[in-house]
Amino acid sequence: MKIFIPMAGKGTRLRPFTLTCPKPLLKIIDKPIVEHLIDQITSKLTTPVDEIIYILGDEGYFNSDVVKSLTSISDKYNAKTKVYRQLDQLGTGHAIMCAEESLEGPSIIAYADTMIQGEISIDPDADGIIWVKKVENPSSYGVVNLDKDGNISSLIEKPKDYISDLAVVGIYYFKDISLIRDELKIHLSEKLSPGKEYLLNFGIERMIDNKKIFKSQEIETWMDCGTPKLLIESAKKIMMKNADSDINSSFAKEGVVKINHPVFIGKDVKIKDSEIGPYVSISDNVHISSSSIKSTLIYTGAKVSNADIENSIFGAYSVYNGSSKEVFLGDYSQINDNEDN
Repeated sequence: MKIFIPMAGKGTRLRPFTLTCPKPLLKIIDKPIVEHLIDQITSKLTTPVDEIIYILGDEGYFNSDVVKSLTSISDKYNAKTKVYRQLDQLGTGHAIMCAEESLEGPSIIAYADTMIQGEISIDPDADGIIWVKKVENPSSYGVVNLDKDGNISSLIEKPKDYISDLAVVGIYYFKDISLIRDELKIHLSEKLSPGKEYLLNFGIERMIDNKKIFKSQEIETWMDCGTPKLLIESAKKIMMKNADSDINSSFAKEGVVKINHPVFIGKDVKIKDSEIGPYVSISDNVHISSSSIKSTLIYTGAKVSNADIENSIFGAYSVYNGSSKEVFLGDYSQINDNEDN
């Protein structure tokens, strides 16, 4: 089994946290978003994953350190690493075809801004599987339409009229991914109209037209990490799922410190006269003093003092001394609202 992970975008909706770090490598609790995704997929599969293929953007942003980090993640799952580049953002189908020479055999495509919780199983009778989640507002999503036998008959992007409430979450299985490679090759030979893209859905719909069977499989939880607020909400869901096994190293305490679980604390953390939690993730080498913090992500080396905050993110090595209720502070940034402290 192969896993293809397209991740060539620069995560502009998550700035400033993605200015120097690609979105899939932003950590939630103890590991990056993309590792949470791989972990969820591999933990449910009965077939071992032999290779993970990452489709990255230009080397200026997705540099050698990024490749090294991704290789390290693959190694944890005893999988080989292969890297391709998508230098022009021409759509999902184009992204997959950037890895054309690897497109053969049983494979999963998983978009790196998605995290899930729930069942991942392979139906041996299906030519493909699309994982879905029921949503209240299907007109905001791409949805699947099912025929009388429960097979996928079509894919509809943001339908104006109700067709289905099963939204596509961005994870797909192909019994033999070379079939969609051949369909996408035809698609990419066509000239694009202005504003259009080469879409993965084109290949899937052509396979369905050719009598290939696609099944849908509903997952328990779908987490989008596209914006700072969505990232926080996704982190909360992961913390809730792991509330009985909090990842807490020993940390240095001074004065009165209260921890309201779930709280996840990294190495060499110092907390003084503060109340932390619930739903707080603290990375390594963070210092916190005289603060009350809830529903917040604090990245490596940050210093937070005199704060009463929730629903916030502090970037790596940021410094914050203030009392605002909600803060999004980028890496190496500094805010001092309490000049006298």
